[in-house]
Amino acid sequence: MSLELHIGRLQKEVAQFERVTHLTEGILNELMKSTPPPADLEKVRGFLRSASDLFKHAEHDAAQQLTGQAEEALEQVRQWLAVADLGISPFILRNYLEKNRLNGDLQAALIRYFLTKQPHTENDRDKLDYLLTAYFSAPGGDPATLAREKLRAAVGGFFAGMPRQELGAAAEVMVHELESLIVRIDDFTDFDQLVHARMVERARALKINLGEAFYHPGVLPTVVRFNVAFRRHFEKLFHAQLSAVRQAIRQQIEEAWALARAIETACEQLVLPKGARTGVAVADEEERSDQVAPPVGRPLEGLDERPPIDRLVRRGEDPQKEHELHGIIARISRFLEKLPGDQMKAEKVVFPLRDAGLQLAAWEREAFVPAASGTAPQSAHAIQYSLGVVAWLEEELARYKQTRDDRYLWKTHFDLLSYAVVRAVGLLKDIRGLIRERAPKSEAAWFGPLLQTALRLVTTLNHVAPVFADPSA
Repeated sequence: MSLELHIGRLQKEVAQFERVTHLTEGILNELMKSTPPPADLEKVRGFLRSASDLFKHAEHDAAQQLTGQAEEALEQVRQWLAVADLGISPFILRNYLEKNRLNGDLQAALIRYFLTKQPHTENDRDKLDYLLTAYFSAPGGDPATLAREKLRAAVGGFFAGMPRQELGAAAEVMVHELESLIVRIDDFTDFDQLVHARMVERARALKINLGEAFYHPGVLPTVVRFNVAFRRHFEKLFHAQLSAVRQAIRQQIEEAWALARAIETACEQLVLPKGARTGVAVADEEERSDQVAPPVGRPLEGLDERPPIDRLVRRGEDPQKEHELHGIIARISRFLEKLPGDQMKAEKVVFPLRDAGLQLAAWEREAFVPAASGTAPQSAHAIQYSLGVVAWLEEELARYKQTRDDRYLWKTHFDLLSYAVVRAVGLLKDIRGLIRERAPKSEAAWFGPLLQTALRLVTTLNHVAPVFADPSA
């Protein structure tokens, strides 16, 4: 390569590095909350300008010397970028770029940087994977560009000036396997099926096994086509399921209010025993079992029974969600056990939530007293679980509000809120089944508190209802 062409190549590389270093400094500044050491590209430009001027005046030896100095200075920039890159994970890069949209030129410079960087790391592959997909699926982009031949030509443009490489037979087989996955994507019409098919994991395994061949111009177009096709179908099915979940939860909240009205009506129709409104257990002799009317409505669930939640959450995650509820109930119980005597007599105490507080009235606290669980186990347990769900809903609602603008974090809290709403409706059905004529006096003494508990549940459901509103309404 002639000296003039060499200087021109270095000048192009400096222009590319200028964009990349500026972006890298911005990401590091956000991560470290301080300005990182700048990559000294101005020194490189100075060497190259002087070398170019000397070459024009036929002072080739001096130009050659300055070009060598420029190479050394540029190598320091490469090393700075390589070290800085170690602190920027693919997740951090993606998160930053989704909050700070890049223009096409800067995206192209980043892609070119990761293609030419040596040696490649595993993170380089994941970053390039994301960058190429984002570049070719940008809003307002030309869909025709994703056609096989046009995409191949567009990707090939990033390899201009780079030496050609042959694609090995093993890599060609893996590209063919990736093509077969692309064909299968549209066969899935259900979000759960698409997730359980583990398409992303299978594609990722192929990308890893490709090794350095991943960076080949004959491979990357297929990678992009898979990523774009999967993302579009994933988003389509995901939003369809979200819409179904929101609709189902809105119906659940409507059912909750109908149950609350039924509980209120049932209480009004019953003559409650003395002391019922305070939640104090009635110390009467044990009634004969043949005088006790069976519960009406849905039978009370056992403590470990979980209501089915079709199409809302993956069943494999239900035990974990139920564990969350049990944990909150245990926290409330431990909190009340440690209350000083004067606070136990207070009209209300505040149970600290992670982001708020939950007021507990005297009759609610009484449901956690072992004596209450012994004389009226079903009512006491219904109140305990209801308060646990109320606390859970308030905590998850606060977390959802904190993360709803983050693409990665809000879904967990949305799922937990969905589960908690369904759990609340199940508890309301349990409470409705407990309030009946000829119930044991020990249970009937809790009918008033059960009504207040039901009203507290539905009021809390109103707080979370906006999460499940129809976005198009």
